[in-house]
Amino acid sequence: MNVILYVMDALRADHLSCYGYERDLSPNIDALADDGVRFERCFSPATWTRPVASSLLTGLYPPAHGTETRNDLFSPPVETLAERFQDAGYETVGITTMGNVSSEVGFDRGFDDFEDFLFSSDRYQSVFERHLSDSSLYTLFRNLRNFVRREEAFKTWDSYVDDVERWVRAQDDPFFLWIFAMDTHFPHLTPRSHRQWSSLFDQYYYNWRCNQLIDELDADLSERERQKIVDIYDDSVRFGDALLGELRERLDDFDPVFVVHGDHGEAFGERGVYGHFYPALYEEHIHVPWVVSGLDRTGNVERPASLLDLPEVVEQATADEVTYSGRDWAIATDYDGRFDRNLTAVRLQEWSYLADGTGLGELHDLTASERVDEERPVGESLSALCARRAAHEREQLAVREYSEQRS
Repeated sequence: MNVILYVMDALRADHLSCYGYERDLSPNIDALADDGVRFERCFSPATWTRPVASSLLTGLYPPAHGTETRNDLFSPPVETLAERFQDAGYETVGITTMGNVSSEVGFDRGFDDFEDFLFSSDRYQSVFERHLSDSSLYTLFRNLRNFVRREEAFKTWDSYVDDVERWVRAQDDPFFLWIFAMDTHFPHLTPRSHRQWSSLFDQYYYNWRCNQLIDELDADLSERERQKIVDIYDDSVRFGDALLGELRERLDDFDPVFVVHGDHGEAFGERGVYGHFYPALYEEHIHVPWVVSGLDRTGNVERPASLLDLPEVVEQATADEVTYSGRDWAIATDYDGRFDRNLTAVRLQEWSYLADGTGLGELHDLTASERVDEERPVGESLSALCARRAAHEREQLAVREYSEQRS
């Protein structure tokens, strides 16, 4: 059975119609959900791409797979999902325009073919490497160059969906295709024919405004500004959904299993923060869509689910025997370098608890969408669970550091 794992970067669950959004942005994802399995409460294990993608391909938390910072390469201590497909006789291909999941940082491991559209010259590779070392000057140059040439994060799917189809039609063996789409990620630049809620001026001005807000901890957004930012985001979601639909139509005769999900969310000033660039583990940052279609099974899974379990579900899908029905709880973790805090969140069906590593915590009643007194039995239990998880991660990090010193 052919499998397509389609990741839509920075896609919030609550901005899709099949998750209750009032705007009609996602007819193609909605159709996949109607024909398959939709995980109502799926949560990402972190809030930015590189550690999340590493978890997607290994089923491990970030401290276990070791890819947590911009200096960490993808080199997990276990076999990856792509390698397992290779071992099973599948042709494997990865296609991405996202530098954080490029061959430069190790994500081509296990793929027979891997296209990341990165380097047109040795000189540009040098620029990219300096960008990875957090040089703001080289990052600016890289972004300007890519904007003009519409490459990397600025390269939209309509420019290479033909390449995907050609590769698939050239295969004799069953295939595993991993697509990491950037159309829903900042900057939100949607072709005119796919815009419904924003103008060309809106796209340029409010992307510039978003760039100003990336490092703000208390973003001063008017309601109009917030809505305009949502508008350019929604148009990018609509565009990304349209291209998913085109890919599905072109590859329909291969009868693939489609696994579609976001890697993390995006904040729109709900708590004074824009984007996902400042670590936080609220719903807007970690609640993502996850849909599996092309199986005999249909329906919605109401229990919490974690993207950590995606490798298990994908492998079950190859046998058309997806039995996964969620967890009792899902956990997300992240490191806040600005304040040197290890963040942990536990998500139940109706409760979430967030701990900041300093002994302070927040209990949220999700049925009422409000923060409540954490001195409740459920708050005490989840606080203890967060503390155990944090202690386990500290132990994993200590073991890894000791092993690195010994090697």
